[in-house]
Amino acid sequence: MRPAKRIGKLTTARVTAVTNDQGTNAKIVAAGTVPWRIKSGQLQVLLIHRPQYDDWSWPKGRLDPHETLPETAWRETKEEVGLRLTLGIPLGVIRYKTSNGNNRKEVWYWAARVIDQRPKPDANEVDETRWASVEEAKKLLTKKLDKKPLKVLAEAYEAHHLATIPFIVLRQAKAIPAESWTKDEVDRPLADSGYTQAKAVAKLLRGWAPTRIVTSKYTRSLETIAPFVKKYGGAVRNKKWVNLRTVKAHPNFMAKRLRTEFKRHEPTLVCAQPSVTKRILKEIKSWVREDRHAVVNPKHVYTEKKSNLSPGSILVVHRATHLSGKIVSVERYEPYVN
Repeated sequence: MRPAKRIGKLTTARVTAVTNDQGTNAKIVAAGTVPWRIKSGQLQVLLIHRPQYDDWSWPKGRLDPHETLPETAWRETKEEVGLRLTLGIPLGVIRYKTSNGNNRKEVWYWAARVIDQRPKPDANEVDETRWASVEEAKKLLTKKLDKKPLKVLAEAYEAHHLATIPFIVLRQAKAIPAESWTKDEVDRPLADSGYTQAKAVAKLLRGWAPTRIVTSKYTRSLETIAPFVKKYGGAVRNKKWVNLRTVKAHPNFMAKRLRTEFKRHEPTLVCAQPSVTKRILKEIKSWVREDRHAVVNPKHVYTEKKSNLSPGSILVVHRATHLSGKIVSVERYEPYVN
């Protein structure tokens, strides 16, 4: 358990059409997923049975030291049911008091699609898993509160918001000060704290597993994504439109290329310098504003108060695959750094 003040920094914002999660001050915080699939044209969800409690629930668990909420949800799903899943849209937060009534607990949930994987219970905490329809799951779930994320998931499915592709904007980690660097600006590397941030953000990014990674040619941007690429893979592409000089000289070109990347049908990460990520956020905000039927507010992407990401932080935008890439979820996270 960690102090509430530190936990509150773990999630800055997490918004969908029906949820709006703005951090937490609970003493006990956990995270998990509702795994789902489409079988014979029907939506199914994966429940787990825990022999210790003799209940049917979802894969979940408390935060480990040095973890963020998305990392916990990803890890617990892998440990309890043996599934390496990517996180989809947020499904809200369950809040309740512990059995002794002294502490408030929160469980943060994400949807997680299962394709061509079979669950393997860990045998310690989980002795059985079961695929069920939404109606069957309502009857199986032991706790009434566990029906809340199921309801959000079912509504998202009906609205075609459930099947999504993540698009991630990453602000490069902290670089050494420009005034202390005498060589070519392109070669200015990360500071020691920046390397620490880069390692932490690699753990955070595995929750969405981007396979296409777009970055500038600057050393500090390449060093920011290096730990993730080394451990988890991904195709890295250096693009001129991400370079600050190109963005300043040809802002319309940057906007056009960003839109092209945004429309791709694969999880994509764009890593750039602070001023470039700020422009990217403003551009994405304009797309939301232009959407007459937008389900998220433009201010969830960019406001004057939160005009940019902090070093090593990410913005995750989920695009609905069945609604021509409509933005249905926006999330902001900082990597956990000691």
